Amino acid sequence: MRIFINRFLRHERGATATEYAMLVVFIAIAIAIGAQAFSTGLNAWFTGAGASIGRLNTVIPGGQ
Repeated sequence: MRIFINRFLRHERGATATEYAMLVVFIAIAIAIGAQAFSTGLNAWFTGAGASIGRLNTVIPGGQ
């Protein structure tokens, strides 16, 4: 019985799996936050580009 308890206390396979699971969660959170920040910047860029193109239409003679 003592051998079984000692083997159980030295067994670290479950701890490693938990550490990897936590690492995956933190990476997923970082990706989600980065994607949100990127999408906000990309939306602002397209809005600015659309506004610039809209202003060009009024500058061109005969523009609609």
